Amino acid sequence: MLAAATGTEPRLTTGLDTFRVEADLPSELSATAHSAVLAALATADRYGHTLNRTAEYVWAEISREANVTTTESPDTAYRALLGHTLTCTACRTGAICPAAAKLVRVWRETRR
Repeated sequence: MLAAATGTEPRLTTGLDTFRVEADLPSELSATAHSAVLAALATADRYGHTLNRTAEYVWAEISREANVTTTESPDTAYRALLGHTLTCTACRTGAICPAAAKLVRVWRETRR
């Protein structure tokens, strides 16, 4: 989702407790792209915007939660979502993608 909205490849890092995704922002962002960035960030537990002398980017952190109500782990569900959005043409162009919506629901369910 962030790749489509920003036109840049997001960076993914994993920590003991979180996944962190960062995406550089272009110098100009259309209203549609701005809405898409906000929608992508809204799926995270924590998110923000960093602006300094050398870079401007948004970031999102997703917690790894131990309390899982399904047989699929949050890590597996999130990796499936991330893998899909990085390769799906619809997701990368900012179009509505039913498969991504379903993967988001599965991932959220695993985090409860």
